[in-house]
Amino acid sequence: MLIAKHPILSAVPFAVETPNPYFVRLPKIKLSEVVIFMEEEANSPSLDWREILDKVLEQQHNCPFEIQPKDSLPFWRLCVVERRSCPRNFVLVFMFHHSLMDTKSALSFHNELEGYMAQYDGLEQSDTVSSPSDALIPPIEDLYTLSVSQEFLQSQEKDSEPSPDSWTAAPQFTPVKTRFSSLWLSEVDTKVLIALSKKEQTSVTATLQVLIATCIFSVLPSTYHTLQGDCAVSLRGFLTEPVTATTLGCYVGSLSVIYRRKPSFDWNETRRTKVAIEYAMAQKGGDMPVGYLPLIQNQHHWMLQKLGRNRKSAFELSNIGASSTLRGGSNFEIKSMLFSQSSSACSAAIKVSAVTGRDGRLVLGFTWQEGAIEAGMIQEVQSALNGEIGRLTVSG
Repeated sequence: MLIAKHPILSAVPFAVETPNPYFVRLPKIKLSEVVIFMEEEANSPSLDWREILDKVLEQQHNCPFEIQPKDSLPFWRLCVVERRSCPRNFVLVFMFHHSLMDTKSALSFHNELEGYMAQYDGLEQSDTVSSPSDALIPPIEDLYTLSVSQEFLQSQEKDSEPSPDSWTAAPQFTPVKTRFSSLWLSEVDTKVLIALSKKEQTSVTATLQVLIATCIFSVLPSTYHTLQGDCAVSLRGFLTEPVTATTLGCYVGSLSVIYRRKPSFDWNETRRTKVAIEYAMAQKGGDMPVGYLPLIQNQHHWMLQKLGRNRKSAFELSNIGASSTLRGGSNFEIKSMLFSQSSSACSAAIKVSAVTGRDGRLVLGFTWQEGAIEAGMIQEVQSALNGEIGRLTVSG
């Protein structure tokens, strides 16, 4: 049902190392090739289920999608982790290539799949699914003009090095091995964090940005005084048909905020960040890196030139908010959610992905490139975050 409804699920990118990549439609998809089943206790019976999930996600992030000219698989897959100790529960991992869709799309995918599983429970499905003939929804640059000012264009073309007192981790390099670790907030801490953000006239996203920056500074040498934090934002709000809130596609932009070392977490910094996010959103995609990309003649060559140079950003936060409260049915219901992204050779040193599940728990997924940061740094940042959030919830 989902494959028939969403043409992008049967599309794979082709000629990606050329100036003119494009999508190719797969004629059919064999479900047995894209759905993997495993049991959590089979490998690590003594581990907590969240540790097992972290391990599974790290493994999946390091299984890249590959183009095979004669027999290519889709650029997405499902991994079902069955829990022998709790047979009524299972973990469904949806891995997909970012060229196909953004994380708002993934939320829609999970919600639709939940509904179909409840609706067609017990119905046998053929292993082979024919791809739809519907046209792909155009990319954002074909639907909307993303304006780029001369000042922004010059800043992108100049590509200046960050200042020596700005922490950017190791220079950009290959190969890439993704490391992953999750941090689960309690339902109580999540509610308090939301309430405090509202009380302080800021947003949860802005609060998370400043918390992450504060905690990174806390584990860095005192010689680092600044760092850049990127924030991903959805551009769907000002797009019209055929793009909707539930369309599977990639319609996302980003903005950057410079943070200076402070003695402690500062609510004023969260309000400054909120203003920066609101200003960027008001530009409707203007002066964002996503608008600059179509102006690059050969993006593959452009990316290769970045190798060996310093990164610009210390971290990137993607917060997709709370998952839908709609329920698919009594037999199949989504409870908790976790969101993560692969690390990249040319990107922020640390990627933090946030989502709040129906259980009311905010979960942060941390990914980083092995060798890009000091060993143990993420554990130190997560520990600092736990402490900072605990302090805020007690004082709030």
